[in-house]
Amino acid sequence: MNRPGDRVGPFELVELIAARPLSNLWRAERSEAGSREARVVVLRIAHHTMDSRAMSELRKEYDALRAVQDPRVRKAHGFYAGFGALALEFVDGMSLASVLARAAEGGVSVDVPTVVDLTLELAGALRVVHSAGVVHGRICLDTVRLRPDGEVVITDFALPLERLAVIPPEFKQGQPANAATDQWLLGALVANLILGVPLLGGRVGDPTDGRRDLRGPLAGVTAECPPLGRILSRMLARDPRDRYPDDGMVILDLLAALRSLDGPPSRERLARASNRPVGAPVAGAAQRHEPRMRPPEPEPAIGPAPYPAPPPDLHPPPLPPLYVTEPPYSLDPDGPRVQPSLRRHVDATTGFPATEIISPGEAGLPPVTARANRSWTPTGPELVPAVHEDDTELPVVHAPRPTPPEPPPEARGHRTLVDGLAAFALVLLLAVGAWAILSRLL
Repeated sequence: MNRPGDRVGPFELVELIAARPLSNLWRAERSEAGSREARVVVLRIAHHTMDSRAMSELRKEYDALRAVQDPRVRKAHGFYAGFGALALEFVDGMSLASVLARAAEGGVSVDVPTVVDLTLELAGALRVVHSAGVVHGRICLDTVRLRPDGEVVITDFALPLERLAVIPPEFKQGQPANAATDQWLLGALVANLILGVPLLGGRVGDPTDGRRDLRGPLAGVTAECPPLGRILSRMLARDPRDRYPDDGMVILDLLAALRSLDGPPSRERLARASNRPVGAPVAGAAQRHEPRMRPPEPEPAIGPAPYPAPPPDLHPPPLPPLYVTEPPYSLDPDGPRVQPSLRRHVDATTGFPATEIISPGEAGLPPVTARANRSWTPTGPELVPAVHEDDTELPVVHAPRPTPPEPPPEARGHRTLVDGLAAFALVLLLAVGAWAILSRLL
């Protein structure tokens, strides 16, 4: 059993934050002087290093956090398998659950523009998480923290399922979590912030089903903000196939909803009010809203654009030839040389146009791939392809190789002198060696 003051790797335990069924959360400080790493961290320590399930969860969370690089997602500093500990970033501030509790006490007010702004940040963070092939599966008020500067951070990828106030419908059907599950949980979180209570009236430790009719609870959200109510109706669809197909579409609709609201968001004011001591005056309380920059314009397209295909009735113009200033190449210096042909195509791995050099009619000569706008050949750097946007095979015209210029007389004289000195040194070395051998024999 760990206690304050115990050493775990380079850290010293300071305070127990939370106790979990398989592990405990500790606030710890790095004891190494002069280290550039974070001094204060959160350590998730397994109860027993021989517990395979606990160690597997620690390793899984470490791999997930290392795959995601975003300031809105908690960082992982290291995994210490010998101690059964995972070092995590210490995120200052309060959880959204604590913010909502302060709002219920009358200490802070959570307005609709601020909620939509928070949702935008969380949707952007989840987009980064999902693009890395990671699923959170535990998005709720307890796993999102609000820093004192108003920034949000997603934490705790290993929250026990019983801590969720609402359960997604697919969990009840025994299906694993996916990106659509995170979308449903984010919608439930937003509805909780707007209504002030869990979406279906559940409480922590007594999760509600998630398969019930949500039109009644969402009516309150629609009354507060009709565009947000329509967004949540789709995010909270019972069938995952009826939800948004990707996070980019969620972000675009949230941006449109934010622009339709009257007042600007004020995450900084909410963060300052939530993190101040109870009973302390709120700075700038007489002002209703603080100025804030408008959200950035959405990009024209979300995700990589498909490679444009030419219209079927459009005949491409004749292609100019491809000039090769090197002779046709061969892998065998004494073997026959082959005239190459080139073909433009789209690389299936990168999605960028590429030029493929093909050697037809010659066994043992593999094709070579060259990137567009780069010159390369197996025997020299002089290969200048003509640029075209279709996949038509380009003709090749062989140009005679230019004759290299003769070196100047001064260069030839220097070369002769260097060769003579090298020959003299070699003869002198051989003579000294022969004299040494004869001296030992006689």
